[in-house]
Amino acid sequence: MIKSAIFEPNILNMSPKSILLLVSIFLLGVTASAQYTDKINSNRPGTSQGAFSVGNNVLQIEGGFGFGKEKHNIFNTKTNVFNFDYAVRYGLLIEQLEIRLNGRFRADGVRQVVGANEQKINRSDFEVNTLGAKYLIYDPYKKPKKEDSTYASLKSWKEHHRFKWKTLIPAVSAYAGVNFISSDNPFTFPEDQSISPIFVIATQNNWTTNYGGNWAFVTNIIIDKITTENPALGLILTATHTINDKWAGFLEYQVQKSDFYSDNIMRLGGAYLFDKDLQFDTNLAFNFKDTPSVWTLSFGASYRFDWHSKDEIIEQPGLEGGVKEEDIEENEENEGEEDIEGTFEEFEENETDSLKSGKTPFINDFEDDGFREELERDLDEKRTEERLERERIEQEKIDKKEGKKFKKEEARRLKREAKEAREAEKAALKAEKEKAKMIEDIDAELDKMEQDKGVDQELEDLDRQLKELEKMEQDLDIENKPKPEDQSKEEKEQKKEEKEQKKEEIDIDAQYDEYQKEQESIKKAEDKRRKKEDKKRLKEEKKRKREAEKIKRNKEKDPNIDKEIEKELEDF
Repeated sequence: MIKSAIFEPNILNMSPKSILLLVSIFLLGVTASAQYTDKINSNRPGTSQGAFSVGNNVLQIEGGFGFGKEKHNIFNTKTNVFNFDYAVRYGLLIEQLEIRLNGRFRADGVRQVVGANEQKINRSDFEVNTLGAKYLIYDPYKKPKKEDSTYASLKSWKEHHRFKWKTLIPAVSAYAGVNFISSDNPFTFPEDQSISPIFVIATQNNWTTNYGGNWAFVTNIIIDKITTENPALGLILTATHTINDKWAGFLEYQVQKSDFYSDNIMRLGGAYLFDKDLQFDTNLAFNFKDTPSVWTLSFGASYRFDWHSKDEIIEQPGLEGGVKEEDIEENEENEGEEDIEGTFEEFEENETDSLKSGKTPFINDFEDDGFREELERDLDEKRTEERLERERIEQEKIDKKEGKKFKKEEARRLKREAKEAREAEKAALKAEKEKAKMIEDIDAELDKMEQDKGVDQELEDLDRQLKELEKMEQDLDIENKPKPEDQSKEEKEQKKEEKEQKKEEIDIDAQYDEYQKEQESIKKAEDKRRKKEDKKRLKEEKKRKREAEKIKRNKEKDPNIDKEIEKELEDF
């Protein structure tokens, strides 16, 4: 289905001046807010209808024929299908209103196998005839903005082709009609009334793409025969794309739901614009089931009788509201001056430090070389100033980034130093605790040694007492005059006991010497560890002094850095 003016020239390579001429003289565009377009606006080759009418005082005739086959696996039937559809559209009184008469005639040849015999049934009639009216309820481009209708918005290619979110808002129209069918119609539900209503909500979006060509997307929501015993609901989605100024393709998906017949149908095809009032088209339709399976190939044409005499508002891609007639006249009067301004913008997009040799495109129209040279000189100076200004801004951005980077690094360094200081303080506290513990252990050992010395004194006292006892025994022995053999035995036992005592004394002395050696080794290890800690502390002090000198030098270079660092430390 060809929506609005889909056969538009490719404007990717067109100059602003050409675009202005096309808009203001030929009134080309994707959508005509006043409905009328300079080229035929047909609903074919699809079955949906767009949101816009043909335009006031325009009569348009659309029609086509098709043939296909249907096969029903359950009923075991094969059907050859021929159909002819037509539509007569007329823009009545106002631009937003269109009256429409449309219908479809169908002739079938059904072959059905009954037993061993094959029967053929021929049937023909109008499937439907509908008379109705369509009215545009909402048009997003109806009220153009004044600043959008000037040549300044037309001369920029980027402005023309950038995506506008407003285009997602569709135009909306409502259609109301009456269906007429004959009695005993073989293609309708037996209980259907001869007259029944139909209502359609139609929306339409039009887009111009950056790679050329236009898109139209149409949605139809259909409520049909709601007063009958077999009401039907339908949805049609149609996408149309222009290939060039003569050819367009389309893709359509239709959903139909009712108790009498439900189906999903896909259509695809294209259209060829013979001239501004005549269009030819073709399409292929098929479904996705076998009760029945359907395919149809159709050909058609659309022709209009154009008695339209007044253009109210025309929309150009890139404009959000269109161009008024008075704006078109002003643009034609000031065409030369605005063309120069547009070319200045083009030069600014592709600027260099100096102009190329030879005449610039927009100055070829002038014969005065002095005027041309003056314009080129002014343009060169202007571009040089702009380049220098951009370089200055870029340098400021770079300096700002470097300053932020230095502040961050300084804050990280201070943070790292604070962390190292805390760790050093913790290590010092831990070393103090270990030192205190070691001192306590040494005191405990000394106490133990003192206790051991007390035991030695007791042993000496015991020895002295034993000697006294021995002396007393000797005196008693002398008095009792013991035998020589007994005396020698006692002396031997006494000597043995003395040897054992001496041996115990030697063992105690060896243990004490070993303990003294252990204490000396512990003392040496403690001295070695203390020396290492002193060296490490001296290195850290030197490092802190170097950092302090570095900070001092930075302060002398930039007095404000101290405040910034202190502020960052406070925030941290």
